[in-house]
Amino acid sequence: MEKEQLFAMIDELKDQMIEDICAMVQIDSQRSEAKPGMPFGAGVNEALLKALSIAKREGLVTKNVDGYMGYGQYGEGENYIGVMGHLDVVEIGDGWRYPAFSATIAENRIWGRGALDNKGPLFAAFYGMLALKKLGIKPNIPIRVIFGTNEETGMADCRYYLEHEKAPLMGFTPDNKFPAIYGERGRAVVRVIGSKELAVPFINEYFMNAKANGDRLGINVSDQHFGEMIIRGKNLILDNDQLGIQFALSYPTCDMNDIIDQIRTKAAGMKVELISDSGVVLHDPNCWLVQTLSEAYAQVMGSSVKPTTTTGGTYAHVCQTIIPYGPSFPGQVGIAHQPNEWVDIDDLLTCAKVYAWSLYKLSQMDKNIKPW
Repeated sequence: MEKEQLFAMIDELKDQMIEDICAMVQIDSQRSEAKPGMPFGAGVNEALLKALSIAKREGLVTKNVDGYMGYGQYGEGENYIGVMGHLDVVEIGDGWRYPAFSATIAENRIWGRGALDNKGPLFAAFYGMLALKKLGIKPNIPIRVIFGTNEETGMADCRYYLEHEKAPLMGFTPDNKFPAIYGERGRAVVRVIGSKELAVPFINEYFMNAKANGDRLGINVSDQHFGEMIIRGKNLILDNDQLGIQFALSYPTCDMNDIIDQIRTKAAGMKVELISDSGVVLHDPNCWLVQTLSEAYAQVMGSSVKPTTTTGGTYAHVCQTIIPYGPSFPGQVGIAHQPNEWVDIDDLLTCAKVYAWSLYKLSQMDKNIKPW
């Protein structure tokens, strides 16, 4: 198989791809009140049905998994390659140059909420798969593009999917950055609260003008994959006569029990709560999947970039048989949740080519090879 054949097919499908992406961006898929068969509201369900109709139009096997997720699949087999992205979007916010769901095309960009996060990249991957189908390239392992509906507000959609469908053998989520991402940091939220007499000196000593690595608290752990601890999102809490602080930890490989115990030693007499915790996800950077995606990226882009890790949180945190892979290229600044969200059309085309070549390489895998 020559890359040029795939790339030529992507170029041929460009206008249709842009048209479909614009149609998706024009749907207001913010989470809203749940309705029967619509666990995350009517808007995101409309987007799910639209995505499934596009997949059905292209002759793919489709399934609506009870309104939580849906998919279009090319090829047959028990195991499958999963490409998992999401159709739900964050709140609109203020300050838009063009209406948030207009999918306005200007400056060679598609403008709109969800254009970059994640409808555009998800359909770039979809068209990568479709290019293989159009060329009659049959996968040894079927490819399933999975449309999510709740990534931005909890990922309950992914948990439901994994309870009702077999997990992918391997795959990726086009919802982060290139190159292949072999690990995601852990995420925790901690609350410390107590009397004002204790809280004021505690906050002043350990948080005022402190480094973000938590060194004053003695929690500045680090590792070779993620680097140092990062403290984010500090907010003061006032509850009747009690004062406190709540903060998020973006953490490398460590024992969270040890971290909480260390905070308790510094916050003597105060209440320390672990509000939420989602542990580190870490794969071998030399495993077959990571190396194959890294190689595919290099072959398309003409430059080699080492696999890396991310501070972000994607479906790969819940479905641990996939990894983040694109769509942002090295050096690009994330604008996903900002007003005036946009995606460059040339970048979408390049992404589709990277995904097409990557899916080709994954789908031709010898079934005796272990991806992890």
